[in-house]
Amino acid sequence: MLKIRHNTDIKYVIIQHTGHIVNVSSEIVNNEYLQRGDYGAPYDIIVSKNGEISLTPRWIRSPYKNNIEINSNVSKIFKYKNHFYSDITPSQYQTNCLNIGVIGNYDVERPNISIFNSLTNILIETLNNLNIDLYTSLLYYSEIYNISSPGVFFYDKSYLLNFVKKTRERRFIPYVPIPDGGGIIVEEPEDTKSYRLLENGDKRLLENGNKRLIEEM
Repeated sequence: MLKIRHNTDIKYVIIQHTGHIVNVSSEIVNNEYLQRGDYGAPYDIIVSKNGEISLTPRWIRSPYKNNIEINSNVSKIFKYKNHFYSDITPSQYQTNCLNIGVIGNYDVERPNISIFNSLTNILIETLNNLNIDLYTSLLYYSEIYNISSPGVFFYDKSYLLNFVKKTRERRFIPYVPIPDGGGIIVEEPEDTKSYRLLENGDKRLLENGNKRLIEEM
């Protein structure tokens, strides 16, 4: 029986690519490893080229090696609390990492916006559920192992992290609707002014203290 790790054990998020030149499904990726005699794919999450997120038998702790959860909603990733060990080298990361495999070979092609959006959502969900700091916990596989994965054409890690940070902050802005339309009221520091953003893009200064009005996302 495979050993168990828990969400509280996870200290790293590691991203690598699968190395496939042609587009394949997450089921095919999993079956390739089954044919080698492994317990399915070595990853916890597989991201397809169309951005589809799949959870592997390791992550969902399935007794069936081909039981991969296809097209999983990103909000469902951490409903699973206990997992079989990840199969990653070096072996010390098998116990304490969330292992994401992106289908493709990004030494010869560039990843698309669908993959970028899915990774952004996965990393935000990870921050919301795990007590980690992605600036120190997010690793590309090339940083821990002598291989170029996730590829020389993969997203710059700093750019990805900054985008995740800004997107997460934007999603958690406290606001209240403006009754007569024209945007939303967002709480701001005391030294800022208050505006209503009009439909034509102009800002109208308000008199009600320390709030700024911006377009609703």
